[in-house]
Amino acid sequence: MIPLRTCIGCKQIVSKDQLVRIVEINAELVIDHKNRLGSRGANIHPSLECLNWAIKTKAFHKALKFSGALNTSQVLNEFSRKVP
Repeated sequence: MIPLRTCIGCKQIVSKDQLVRIVEINAELVIDHKNRLGSRGANIHPSLECLNWAIKTKAFHKALKFSGALNTSQVLNEFSRKVP
């Protein structure tokens, strides 16, 4: 059975393999491609729409239990490259 996770952008519950795991390292959001980075993670659809909504609503702060400024540039750049 594939585990279910909730997208922090659109709040849809889907299988884990449809989402991307993002972690916070030194106040920067980083995509955990291999699901091996050992820290609290947030799951999100690999779409700019979900990412922008999560940033706007500070969903990353809530999911990662982080207070302060988060650098989202790396994640935004990577998501932007995947959109045709």
